[in-house]
Amino acid sequence: MLQARIVSSRGSLYFAAEATPYDLENLRTHIRDLRTTSAKDVRLEISLDRTDDAVANVQVSAWLRRLKAEGVQVSFSPSFVPAAGTRSRRSTPLRS
Repeated sequence: MLQARIVSSRGSLYFAAEATPYDLENLRTHIRDLRTTSAKDVRLEISLDRTDDAVANVQVSAWLRRLKAEGVQVSFSPSFVPAAGTRSRRSTPLRS
């Protein structure tokens, strides 16, 4: 799952979807729609769930590098998703 926030002087948009090639292209379309004459006027904040899918990780990394090369300001933060059957530390109840 990816979550993104696009901010520009033309407006802002929150986007959440799976990290499929279709959804990445859809997000790219929204980025282009919010651009002004300068790509650096657009800021993309993206969070992506970590997965074991190496191919998907490489595709998303390449996609983000292309956006940066075009001048889009990109900030990326991976999200931690615990493995099935485990609990994250944050979900552990506090003891008094």
